[in-house]
Amino acid sequence: MDQDFFKKSNGVTLIELLVALVISAILVAGIYRTFIHQQRSYAAQEQIADMQQNVRVAINRMIREIRMAGFGGKNENTSGKNDITTVFGNVNGFIDIINAVDNSPRADNVGNSDEVTVVGAFERQGRLDQNANAGDATIAIIYDDAGKKFDTGVRKYLCINGRDNYEVTAEAGNVLTIKPSLRRTYTVRDGAGALIQPETPVFLVRAIQYGLRVDAKGIPVLFRDQNTGAGRQTVAEYIEDLQFRYVLADTTVVDIPANPQDVRGVRITIQARTRMRDPQLKDGVGFHKRTLNTYVDLRNLRD
Repeated sequence: MDQDFFKKSNGVTLIELLVALVISAILVAGIYRTFIHQQRSYAAQEQIADMQQNVRVAINRMIREIRMAGFGGKNENTSGKNDITTVFGNVNGFIDIINAVDNSPRADNVGNSDEVTVVGAFERQGRLDQNANAGDATIAIIYDDAGKKFDTGVRKYLCINGRDNYEVTAEAGNVLTIKPSLRRTYTVRDGAGALIQPETPVFLVRAIQYGLRVDAKGIPVLFRDQNTGAGRQTVAEYIEDLQFRYVLADTTVVDIPANPQDVRGVRITIQARTRMRDPQLKDGVGFHKRTLNTYVDLRNLRD
């Protein structure tokens, strides 16, 4: 045979190879760009979800405690005058149930955000351990948590059964000396010593403050201060704005009440942002933001 099949070559030319490489590179670049876009979109959506959850948790706790403002003092409430402040004069320095600050002057404040401090019997500490008679100057308590006891300092404001307020003047173990003397009798045990009313709760009256600050890392955070020595604790990060407006007894709405006893409701506006910038946003800032608005009715301050 004149033709040698073993020497025949059926390969590609250099130009064909270069064309194939160029086409492959274009396809790979397109796939990579799509992948990166999807990754960024996923990361942005994840951050948005985290931000929304973060701000909901923060505002829910704040709403719950602001709504409880004045709890423990309603039995003598007239025209906004709550008997917590009547009995104590002040709780850790706060003389009103609602203590508003418009545009906080703190050096680490975030923008022009507001602050509010609410006073009430927010936390149960335990229950009465024995019968307590009207006129007694001491009571005995079974504490829920041995690490959270009343004292004669910042934890001296006491409320029995969510209605009667007394100041602790001395403490010895679980026995507290109080003033004024008990206004009523609390019967816990019968003549044989058996429990007949095991749950006469005893609450700590506190002043809880909410506001914004910039932390040591430069992150804007919502803080909560119980004013019992622990300082300002972070509730939620990346909160950029917090505004309070106050609904008065005559239904007018103000930034700062001239008379805090006129406040009957609080309007809250809180704005959060994502932790990282989204490069796809072209607004010059790059953060996704969410704003929540809510109204809190102060039922313990109603006439």
